[in-house]
Amino acid sequence: MVFYECMMTAKNTSHYNILTALMKEISLKIVNNGGIVRSIQNHGIRQLPHRFKAKYADREGNRYYEKGRFISVFYDASPNTMRQVGGILNLNEEILRNTHLRATNKFNDVNNSRESKNSYVREILGDH
Repeated sequence: MVFYECMMTAKNTSHYNILTALMKEISLKIVNNGGIVRSIQNHGIRQLPHRFKAKYADREGNRYYEKGRFISVFYDASPNTMRQVGGILNLNEEILRNTHLRATNKFNDVNNSRESKNSYVREILGDH
């Protein structure tokens, strides 16, 4: 399993219940495929670097957004599950942009069996 970070930008006008249902759908997809959801973080509404265009206009006729809600989901899953999560996000009208990153953590370094690549083993052996 690979540790992923999914960063998404939602419309700032999206209702709390809609985004909560989307996070539950994503989490259920990950868990049903054998993955683990580590955390979901809401970074709040922020100014976008430039105007984002939605796929469709909303009820008020807005199609362009200058503010967005940033959300991160950290999870362990297979690459196939990551593609399925990306498909769910691409089909959702509330999500303006999304990207998946392969997140790094200290456990990747600690569990590395190659001594030349493991900074913790090199430090103990005195090979700086």
